[in-house]
Amino acid sequence: MDKQIQRYINNHFLMVHMVTDIPSDVTTHLHDCYELFYFIAGDLTYYIEGQAYELRPHDIIITNSRELHRIVFNAKCRYERKYIHFKPEFISSFQTAEYNLLSYIENRKLGYFNRIPAEDVLEYKLNELWEQIEQAALEPAPENSILMKALFVQMLVTMNKVFAKYDNPLGDRHKNHKYDHKIVKILDYINNNLDEKITLNVLQQKFYVNKYYLCHIFKMNTGFTVNEYITYKKIMKASELLMTGMTALDAAHAVGYGDYSTFYKAFKGITGYSPKQYFRK
Repeated sequence: MDKQIQRYINNHFLMVHMVTDIPSDVTTHLHDCYELFYFIAGDLTYYIEGQAYELRPHDIIITNSRELHRIVFNAKCRYERKYIHFKPEFISSFQTAEYNLLSYIENRKLGYFNRIPAEDVLEYKLNELWEQIEQAALEPAPENSILMKALFVQMLVTMNKVFAKYDNPLGDRHKNHKYDHKIVKILDYINNNLDEKITLNVLQQKFYVNKYYLCHIFKMNTGFTVNEYITYKKIMKASELLMTGMTALDAAHAVGYGDYSTFYKAFKGITGYSPKQYFRK
């Protein structure tokens, strides 16, 4: 059962602090915004695009709107976390030609450098900034909406300083996520060939690995099944094409679906909307 402790919301910003006594796995999903996830307590593995992050208290996980992720719980103990969902519009007035607040969130290779480890969170006082944002969000004073946004921008700037440090050769403490190099190549292939029909047989022939063994190691490394990952990625790409004005039929063909009814079913299953409804939304 979830207990929601704090919450603040407007059109482009959502802040939540939640506790779950008996957690259950979080299925594969993505957001139409950016997510900052602050881990407080629990025993879980956070899977993002082929990387598996074993979290410790005060770790922060960052995902953008293109990164598939899911959570698998290693034990059913008390699970506490905070998270912020925000859209670029929330801080657009602070963006300049010289400095992009979202550069590291947007431009990382998918599934890489998603974690800010606890020691950096505490050293750079990201935990204190988070608490100040929460406090400003909860108090009704009229100036606090401005203060909250200013503090949030300060936190993004601080995170960018941490990410800039990660561009240097990484120490072992930043390598505590595990991955299989073959799986990384397969993920890259899938993401670069969404316009083609990608099947287990195709991957088996291209990467010289038995398809049944591939299913096993793919699930073990990514937390997703092969077909689940391919379908999500194709539908995500199709949704982007729909927003450019492309017809649903053309979008289906553009992501390798020869049968529109199969595409329609997959699209609605993942987004909750038909292609036409999604475009209108």
